[in-house]
Amino acid sequence: MKTVFIVNPSARNDRSLTSWKKIQKTINIPYDLHITHHPADVGKIIKELRSTYPNDLLYVIGVGGDGTMNSIISGTAGFDNIAIGYIPGGSGNDFARGFHWPSDPEEAYRLVEDTISSGEGISFDAGLFSLGGGQKQYFVNNIGVGFDASIAKKANESRLKKRLNQWSLGKLVYPILLCVETLTFTPYRMEIEVDGVKEKWDGVWFITISNQPYFGGGMKISPRACPFDGELDITIVSGLSKWKLLFLFISVFFGKHTELKEVHTLKGRQIRIGSREEVPVHADGETAGSIDGKVDLDVKVLPGNWKMLNRSRWQKC
Repeated sequence: MKTVFIVNPSARNDRSLTSWKKIQKTINIPYDLHITHHPADVGKIIKELRSTYPNDLLYVIGVGGDGTMNSIISGTAGFDNIAIGYIPGGSGNDFARGFHWPSDPEEAYRLVEDTISSGEGISFDAGLFSLGGGQKQYFVNNIGVGFDASIAKKANESRLKKRLNQWSLGKLVYPILLCVETLTFTPYRMEIEVDGVKEKWDGVWFITISNQPYFGGGMKISPRACPFDGELDITIVSGLSKWKLLFLFISVFFGKHTELKEVHTLKGRQIRIGSREEVPVHADGETAGSIDGKVDLDVKVLPGNWKMLNRSRWQKC
């Protein structure tokens, strides 16, 4: 058995590193430490661990934000001898919400330490996607096209987010950008195919495919999404006025937006989304590319594809 901590020091304007240094003083179990300097580092670290310890039970604990966890799970998915833990250090922390982890780093570490002793993990679904039949990539929270992807891109590039992170208010960048983007955004015409059934939609603001309920720093976009039911939840928002969209994003924090007639929900295992227009795509809050008349988004669920500690906190969905 081996425990490895992978720390992203740049998450939340370096506050992730500050949290780690505080927690590190309390650790009383043997462990290896890896500090990342570039997003690609995580994949290289995981690949080396798999090669060095092919048959050992590995506990890989991420310290950072949603992007850090996406990279860790992308590298460990499909390996039964690896279980994931998490110490939140990002600004949005939707992974922590969706997978029932404490938001407080010290409490999260205590949970990791307590759960490691059991030697068990719980299996969760992952999403696999590709653009135009290209490289296949994982997501664990959600993937979306349209308005939410546009906001995610601008949030990640925003200086405002960095400033807000200094006061632990980074997640406020999403509703702020939402209000700004609403004024200039033009909805799309899209086609979606779910498990072989095709539908065309006009006036689409966004389509989000979820593995767990949360995105955008606490918005409960898909209240019924369950990360171990073998399906993905789809939320389509279309035919909505700009002012009603603002109301939708207030109600989405409480999961009440699904009561609006312009919000449509589906479930599926295999999904394809296309558009003749260029539409941005995000995966777990990170810009993933775009679809257009030549490039579609293909998504499928991988049931029980990765393991995580924290069994005691889970109930049936």
